[in-house]
Amino acid sequence: MKRVHEDMDEDGVEPTVACCGCGVLIVPNSMMKCAICLKSDVDVAKDISRSVVIDYCKECNSYLNHAGRWMPAELESRELLGICLKKVKGINKDCKLVDASFIWTEEHSKRLKIRITIQKEVASAAVLQQSLVVEFIVQGNQCPKCKKAWTPHAFNAIVQVRQKVSHRRTFFYLEQRILKNGEHEKVLSISESHQGLDFMFAQRSHAQRFADFVQACVPTKQKQSRHLISHDTKSNIYNYKYTVMCDLCTLCVDDLIYIPPNAREAFGGVAALMVCYKVSTTIHLVDPTTLKGYDIPSIEYFKKPLESVCQRHHLTEYVVLNVEKIDAPPPAGTPAKHNIAGRHKMALAEIEVARTADLGQNDERIIVKSHLGNALRTGDKVMGYDVRAINVCGTHSEVLDDMKPDVVLVRKGYKKKQRGSRDWTLRRLQKDKEEGWMADEDKLAEDMEEFKEDLEQDPTLRAGINLYHDPRKTDKAEPVAANDDDSEDDDEEDRPEVPLAELLEGLRLEEAV
Repeated sequence: MKRVHEDMDEDGVEPTVACCGCGVLIVPNSMMKCAICLKSDVDVAKDISRSVVIDYCKECNSYLNHAGRWMPAELESRELLGICLKKVKGINKDCKLVDASFIWTEEHSKRLKIRITIQKEVASAAVLQQSLVVEFIVQGNQCPKCKKAWTPHAFNAIVQVRQKVSHRRTFFYLEQRILKNGEHEKVLSISESHQGLDFMFAQRSHAQRFADFVQACVPTKQKQSRHLISHDTKSNIYNYKYTVMCDLCTLCVDDLIYIPPNAREAFGGVAALMVCYKVSTTIHLVDPTTLKGYDIPSIEYFKKPLESVCQRHHLTEYVVLNVEKIDAPPPAGTPAKHNIAGRHKMALAEIEVARTADLGQNDERIIVKSHLGNALRTGDKVMGYDVRAINVCGTHSEVLDDMKPDVVLVRKGYKKKQRGSRDWTLRRLQKDKEEGWMADEDKLAEDMEEFKEDLEQDPTLRAGINLYHDPRKTDKAEPVAANDDDSEDDDEEDRPEVPLAELLEGLRLEEAV
């Protein structure tokens, strides 16, 4: 109150000054102008957009708001007014919106007009208010939902095949089974990504048949879903896109599997660590120390999934120093549970091995019980898991520490062939890579080489696959250079090969791999 009295004269009347523009007496302000002069000199609506484009979908009567979302709204409704005002640029905390209302326009004119009133402080204690008309141009566009309803879709059903492993050998095997049985004839397109493969079909029945074929090749868990594309409420017609999710078993050949205590009792008292030697419609496991086996059906596996402690990238190469066969103990419990399909190919033996990398450095030798008694002889190479040197994390490390196995032998080892040295090749499916996915070509080529080695070593695996004579190879055998190393010659002779009688003709170069 003391400050107010200072600004007033002795009679209590505020002092006045003449406007610098028109000379009218006004209360002093920072610009020394009256309201009329301020309004004529300052345009508070200069930053307000007068013409705005707004997208409208006539199919669902919705408008595109400032956040990029489609919202349904009627003409001259509060919802439409809010969508329009959010698109007007220049309205902020300095320029406040006081009032807004629609101005009637013809419905088919594709124009919306709104009269807005704004206020803005241009000087100290000087606030200007102004009204203006903003015109909105209605632009026809389709929202994503309407695009799905009106777009002629290339496929009506999709089968997504997934496997949560670090390699793609299972996908290569599945691809060859598809080619041999002609299951790719109904496929419209195939998309490949780091997660797996997507197969598109025109009809739902074709997709379901294909999913059943995948389940007949590899242990699979199916999950079906559908997505509504469009519907007609008058005729009660609904259009859906169907998806079949095929989750493949994560256990692969040569994996070291950990069996939990509750599962061991259900399996009939098997060991805690078992080796997976075959995967078909069921999972075939064997205990390398006792030659006991168990076959896990697909349904039973997905009820209580098992985990692999070690995979192929953990394998270590050993040299066989001595092989002594021993009698396997009689199976306990129900004999049917321990009847191994390839029992005649396996024999229990005590095998003395030494790590190849340690030859010439130390004399460490290890005696291991293994199921590879019939496959190995002195001087052979064998692949196994050196549990003492494998680094695993989590509960897997605790499992290996409790069991304390030294070495678990898995398979006989052979010298790897050079790429392109085989006389046979495989057909491939034409696949489109997912946008944004950069495939690791070296890793894919390495997985394909391992898959071809599996085909050479396992006749039952290639029984369901078509192998073709490579047209790039000549029929004449090239002379082999003399080699003084007898061990390398023995390795070449002992290496399993695909018989020429199993190779087919008629493969084109663009289909080969």
